Amino acid sequence: MLKLLTVIALLWPAVAGGGQSENSPQIHPAQPQQRQMIRVGWGDMLFESLAFPEARRKNGGKGCTGHLFAEYQYQLTDVVSVGAQLDFEGIYVPDMRNYDITVMPTVRFTYFRRPVVKLYSGLGVGMLFACDNHGGLELSPALNLNPIGVEVSPWKLYPISLGAELGMLNALVSGTRIYLLGARMLSFSVNYRF
Repeated sequence: MLKLLTVIALLWPAVAGGGQSENSPQIHPAQPQQRQMIRVGWGDMLFESLAFPEARRKNGGKGCTGHLFAEYQYQLTDVVSVGAQLDFEGIYVPDMRNYDITVMPTVRFTYFRRPVVKLYSGLGVGMLFACDNHGGLELSPALNLNPIGVEVSPWKLYPISLGAELGMLNALVSGTRIYLLGARMLSFSVNYRF
């Protein structure tokens, strides 16, 4: 009986997959068919709506676009992915049109992975290009911090998922003040994996 238990104990890791479930994080690279992801989404403009009340239609403005963004991610491991993000927003006040374009490399850490839901945190550092229709242009360092992100795949259509993030997009303007503080606190995206 002791020999049988010894054989089972020695063979168990090979039969059970090395002691790890299929849902536990792996350190080896992800499968090639699911390493890349493109996200397209929209984020709120809490900061802009407070800083530019003249952009509201009732005040004579033409409104704001919200943060429209696109992101590419390449999954290095089941935990870490890297990529780049492009963010655009437009603010239309009666006498000026302001456009903010942010370009930044990003990194994402997935800390919870199940077949239907993934939880992650992300960080991006790059540049903000703020310009207007009067020829103004200002360049600033930018930071995108997402402490909580959720990716949900409720359908059996594996490559397509929905995302929601709680975070912030900030930029340091003129080296002294923080611009966009509170911008893109909540964002939603449609994701495609390939």
